[in-house]
Amino acid sequence: MRNGAKRSQAVAFGAIRFLSVLTIVILGLILGFILFKGLRYSSVERGTVLAMAEREPDGFVVVVNAGRDMETASWDELYGMFSDEYINWAKLDGGADDLLPVAVDPASEDGAAVEAFLFGSEDAGGYPLWGGLVRFAPTAAEALAIVASTPGAVCVVAADSVVAADGVVPSAAAAGAGGVKTLGIRRLAVAINSDVSDFVGDSYLEDLSDDDLEGLFSGRIRNWAELGGPDLAVAPLAPPEGGALAAAWERAGLSGSGGGSADSGAEGMAAYLSGLYDTSGAVGPAFALDASLAGIPTAWLTRRVSGWNLTPRFILEAPRLSGKTGGISSIILNTLFMVLLTMAMAAPIGVAAAVYLVEYARDGRVLALLRLGTETLAGIPSIIFGLFGFLFFVDVLGFGFGLLSGSLTLTLMILPTIVRSAEEALKAVPRSMREGSLALGATKLQTIGRVVVPAAMPGIATGVILAMGRAVGETAALIFTMGSDYQLADGLFSSARSLSTHVYLLFAEGVSFDKAFATATVLVVVVLGINLAAKRVISSMSRSGAARQGNA
Repeated sequence: MRNGAKRSQAVAFGAIRFLSVLTIVILGLILGFILFKGLRYSSVERGTVLAMAEREPDGFVVVVNAGRDMETASWDELYGMFSDEYINWAKLDGGADDLLPVAVDPASEDGAAVEAFLFGSEDAGGYPLWGGLVRFAPTAAEALAIVASTPGAVCVVAADSVVAADGVVPSAAAAGAGGVKTLGIRRLAVAINSDVSDFVGDSYLEDLSDDDLEGLFSGRIRNWAELGGPDLAVAPLAPPEGGALAAAWERAGLSGSGGGSADSGAEGMAAYLSGLYDTSGAVGPAFALDASLAGIPTAWLTRRVSGWNLTPRFILEAPRLSGKTGGISSIILNTLFMVLLTMAMAAPIGVAAAVYLVEYARDGRVLALLRLGTETLAGIPSIIFGLFGFLFFVDVLGFGFGLLSGSLTLTLMILPTIVRSAEEALKAVPRSMREGSLALGATKLQTIGRVVVPAAMPGIATGVILAMGRAVGETAALIFTMGSDYQLADGLFSSARSLSTHVYLLFAEGVSFDKAFATATVLVVVVLGINLAAKRVISSMSRSGAARQGNA
């Protein structure tokens, strides 16, 4: 019998230990996943150009101010800079500066060459589409001077003009000299015959990866059906030797893998384009937005990109474009304002209510109803508090969406937690301490303020901190009451966004999953920091309380 009891006890302890370890492991995996995704991003980038960037495409360089974070640009982006598709840098490198495209006067020889480079020559079917934002400069030197002095400026000049103007070497190693730097241009695309891109039966070619391209030009992939496309033999074509396209294709590491070759020169290029247009299943390199590619589609390409997600800049910068670019500095401050305002209202009221329930209220039906109401409120979903806050604070009282409405709603939501924890802490104070204080001549109010509350302070602080953690992580109640403006709140009635609300909106609206995880990481760190600080405070309070009791 005794052995059976021991065996049952061992099994029970083993089960409890297993469940405890399993819980810790699961929580660790969840936090680890959030932290990993928050610190590093890894996503698939989709476009029509390869990752390979050229520093001097066709003997030209793209020059920007040295303060820009951007290192490379696609040909579509470069084209959009000078055709008014972009008016600022927000969608390019996340910057807040207005875009100022600068160009050498097209009436000059240098300017005409740049115009043909950007928009194509008239002989090849190109047409100049200068945007209204473009500022024309008489010379390349003056264009570079504008770029050097203007953070949002960009210009395209001949590579030898850059060196002659101020000694800037247009290379990745020394691009930052003289207040400007050069951008690498990604313009190499993959052209395919229209039969490949057309929907045939149930087959349609999807995006191509780097591995797919290697297979197409090495001969490993022989039929487009292997990539989800139509049942056509792959016909890889090589560009004319000795030209800019062939040189770029060689730098991309895919040249010479398959297909034939053509003579260099205009006839060779014409024959190559004709082959892409007429040969069923053909595939070959091309320059994006080339006017001579009319009627020849380019394939969509995908590649995986990764890098640091959570950076000091993300913490210190204000968000822009609904959080798609920029950081979360204003959102962190809004969260801090919300928590301070909420705790300033909830903590005194909650502790005072607990003191009344423990020290003054008489046992009876009224006290039972008060405690039942407190326990019921503690279990009500937060969205219900949000609906009440919207109807009462936002609508009836007319506070509108803002910090005050959100903080008042959170105050109502966390009050039950503070009241119950403070009540239990006050009940845990020995009755002898109250009696000793009263015997020494202190009034009941003095006893409560100088003996009971200080002795119960570690427990009270624990409840306040738990409530603070719930307030920091609350979302549903704040969407209905505090609003969602990501700018820094400038008053109690100003709409604002907290960290938890920002995470939700970034996910729900599909703005940026990477920034959502980065914000979630900051939120986890904030909650962890609050808990660690609270633990130290409570430990200090406990030691001080024990010392006072020992002295007494």
